[in-house]
Amino acid sequence: MVQQRTRRQMLVGVAGSLALAGCVGGDSDGGTDSGETGASDGDATANSDESWQAVALEDVRSGEEFTIADIEQPVVLHTFATWCSTCKRQQDTLANAYENSGDDVTFIDITIDENDNPADLREHANDNEFGWRFAVAPNQMTSDLVDNYGQRVAIAPQSPVIVVCPDGTTKTLDKGVSAGKIEDTATSCQ
Repeated sequence: MVQQRTRRQMLVGVAGSLALAGCVGGDSDGGTDSGETGASDGDATANSDESWQAVALEDVRSGEEFTIADIEQPVVLHTFATWCSTCKRQQDTLANAYENSGDDVTFIDITIDENDNPADLREHANDNEFGWRFAVAPNQMTSDLVDNYGQRVAIAPQSPVIVVCPDGTTKTLDKGVSAGKIEDTATSCQ
């Protein structure tokens, strides 16, 4: 007897294959892949639903609960997984932008990998001396992000960097984006 797979099991399988492909041959120049839909490289994105910005998150180091919607300055949001080498390279770039931005921009890394837990994130942030906020994305937030930005936001090696302006509008930047482009995009929405 053949067991039928659920839609979720099939999506997880496809996403895993794409994630592996992204780690092996990911685009690192920050350019838009052909076939991508939606805005990139700092273009304003007209999102149909920004409810994900009101989802409660918990900073894994401080235990502070926060929402992106409550932050009154630009937010640089990066979805990642602790195992992803492409994400780590992007985080090294984020570290430069973080240092240059001072207190004018909030940086947040959220894991979209269900296997990462707060202790894993805390260890990752501390071992790499990253000073910004880290949180675990609740399933609903990941689902809402996928609805707004496409499946690639849940595929760690391909996930865009999302800049959230204080008015709630967003701009997306491709994985591999430079620190200068991140800084310029965040500054443009102040």
